[in-house]
Amino acid sequence: MKKILVAQGEKNELRKLFNTTYPTVLRALDGKVQTHLSVRIRRAAIERGGVEID
Repeated sequence: MKKILVAQGEKNELRKLFNTTYPTVLRALDGKVQTHLSVRIRRAAIERGGVEID
């Protein structure tokens, strides 16, 4: 799964939005987990200007 790059402040906003921990957001954006929450985090990150990379 591709990684998603977002601004540092955006990671914290995603953490607050989904009421989760910072490491959970990092794992979701790195594509290391495939849970319902991680899919929602990834979708939100892209909608907020995140970019997928290889």
